[in-house]
Amino acid sequence: MKKLFIPVVLIAIISVIIFFGRLWARPDTYTSLRIFNKILKDVEDNYVDEVNTDSLIRGAINGMLNSLKDPHTQYLTKEEYEQLRVTTEGEFGGIGAQIGTREDKIVVISPIEGTPAYRAGLLPGDHILMVDSIPTKGKSVDMVVKQIRGTPGTKVLLTIQREGIPEPFNVEIIRAVIKIESVPYYGMVDKDIGYIYLSNFSRTADAEFKAGLDSLFAWGAKKIIFDLRGNSGGLLQEGIAISEFFLSQNKDIVTTKGRIEPPRTFKSQKNYPYGEFPMITLVDGGSASASEIVAGALQDWDRSLIIGTNTFGKGSVQNVIPLEDGGALKLTTARWYTPSGRCIDKPFAADETSMVDVAKIDTSKKNLYVTLNLKRKVYGNGGVTPDIIVEPRKLTKLETDIWVKGYYFDFAVHYTSTHKDIDKDFVVDERMLDYFATYLKEKKKMDFTQAQFDSAKIGIADRIKQEIALNLFGRKEMYRLRVNSDPLVKKAVEMLKEVEKQKDLFRFVK
Repeated sequence: MKKLFIPVVLIAIISVIIFFGRLWARPDTYTSLRIFNKILKDVEDNYVDEVNTDSLIRGAINGMLNSLKDPHTQYLTKEEYEQLRVTTEGEFGGIGAQIGTREDKIVVISPIEGTPAYRAGLLPGDHILMVDSIPTKGKSVDMVVKQIRGTPGTKVLLTIQREGIPEPFNVEIIRAVIKIESVPYYGMVDKDIGYIYLSNFSRTADAEFKAGLDSLFAWGAKKIIFDLRGNSGGLLQEGIAISEFFLSQNKDIVTTKGRIEPPRTFKSQKNYPYGEFPMITLVDGGSASASEIVAGALQDWDRSLIIGTNTFGKGSVQNVIPLEDGGALKLTTARWYTPSGRCIDKPFAADETSMVDVAKIDTSKKNLYVTLNLKRKVYGNGGVTPDIIVEPRKLTKLETDIWVKGYYFDFAVHYTSTHKDIDKDFVVDERMLDYFATYLKEKKKMDFTQAQFDSAKIGIADRIKQEIALNLFGRKEMYRLRVNSDPLVKKAVEMLKEVEKQKDLFRFVK
């Protein structure tokens, strides 16, 4: 069986080489393939121990692709390819987190709101060391995702390394059916200011987004806060479709440039009747891929003020090429560029860490660009740098411990089971906070001082309120509370209150 497998895999390898085309013009390509085939046969026939040909071939293919130093280019086995298709087609059993690669590490790009991963306190940049005590080192993203996913109701144990916390820690998460809603929340945050949150770019994103915008304007919105934080992307065509809501016809949205294919520029085709209302777009380190296409286009056309922290920097195109062994090659063929010419894809430097640098801006001349209407300065070299950097509040160690252990959720379940008279206007007062502190010490055996608890009371109160609201009144109410207490949303509201036209917002940029 092993010898029969060799021609099949060689066909797969040759298919990849045919894809490149030009390689066949090199005389040494034939020689290299013959050498490879001979070495493989000699090892299989003569090595001191019995060998697994499948493993040898996988190692050879992975070694070839790893030499490209591109974590997004991967060979997928038949099982991995099938899992990829499941991912893109709809719901699945998992934890609800987008996973990526940085410096050969498997990291969390962003947990999806309301999912088990979010409730467990996973954060963008978390390095997943192990899944169920099995190390992730050397494994592809898709392999790790396959390990994490499983039957809803079963448990998965992640070992996490987080910047600022010296020792790794374990997070046990119960899998659930993940149904991704593209627009989980929209609502009014002031008498004429609407807020809309886009969580991903699925096939239904533009339809859901239009319904949200139409509702906001029907409710009296004249200005919009557009939240892309934690949105790790999705389909390219949906990123283009979302951009079209805010740009007039025939405006460049994104250009793809590769080595083989000629540059291709995607332009806005539709013309929506919403007009040139003032808008602020919120981004962070979890905003990636299609989110960066939208944010970059809006910034380059001076259509929106961008505030928050630097985006993730995942701006490349992957083609999935089926192979004859049932697997597939996921191959990076191009990179994305914003209308001003900035490359969205972040370089993978040797000294790069898995954490996103939220505040650093490279203002060197090579990274300086100008917007297309107002000729404002913007910066490139990977990701989208906001017009105004606003760093999020850093959680204390106590808050982090409570969150990653899922104790906010546990407390919400416990508290609501013993307090049946809670309404939507409930307040997390000192009595409830004292109750929570006692619960943590007695039920969860946590050790902390009163001073540590008091220093984090505001953040703890917000989390308790959101979790109880989610438990009792559903996700929409949880989002409403979250948005109303969000410092970045509050800052955006303050700025929007002072302007009547979009161009007036740029006076806040230093």
